[in-house]
Amino acid sequence: MLTLDDKKLLALDYKKLEQLCKLAKLKIPDNEKEQFINRLNGVLNWIEQLSKIDVSNISRDDLSQEDTTYERKDISVMNNTREEILSNTTNKDHNMFRVPKVVE
Repeated sequence: MLTLDDKKLLALDYKKLEQLCKLAKLKIPDNEKEQFINRLNGVLNWIEQLSKIDVSNISRDDLSQEDTTYERKDISVMNNTREEILSNTTNKDHNMFRVPKVVE
């Protein structure tokens, strides 16, 4: 299991990539493995940096966004007319969009 406490597990190498590919049933071409390892190691390093942040002084109440959220009234507003909307296309016929035939 990958844990943040074990620094050796945070570095991905070819052997661990092969194990992950086998578990996840992924097939990564050989010419893309190096790039894949570099990208995953970047993500793992970022996770390691996040784990170092001290959040012991943050309470759950501080995470609440109740003060900043609000509800707006659900009012239907017509912003565009049919002519304005249809002016954006050349595929129109009888004040409607013309689309390819789907059913024969």
